[in-house]
Amino acid sequence: MPALRLEPVILTMVKAYILINTHVGQEDAVLKEVLELSVTEEAHKVFGPYDIVAEVRGRDMETLVEIITQKVRSIKGIEDTQSILVIDSEIDMTSTSLAS
Repeated sequence: MPALRLEPVILTMVKAYILINTHVGQEDAVLKEVLELSVTEEAHKVFGPYDIVAEVRGRDMETLVEIITQKVRSIKGIEDTQSILVIDSEIDMTSTSLAS
């Protein structure tokens, strides 16, 4: 019987950083709900023009858009969001002219 040859499976995920503004005094409650989402990798309260920065992942761009529009933006206490979609999660800069 020939040996079974297993090929590695590469799972691609898409990622976004969501910059969140909350209503005054709602930062902790919003952060808690964002962290409870199964798609949230990390989320932090921050100083600056935004109150919270969250990193979320989805299996494809369509799923990620659905997560942002239907799950994140529906959280009570969120005033506004800005989403930054990651197009390449890892770039090797050692072989480019920009590295020197």
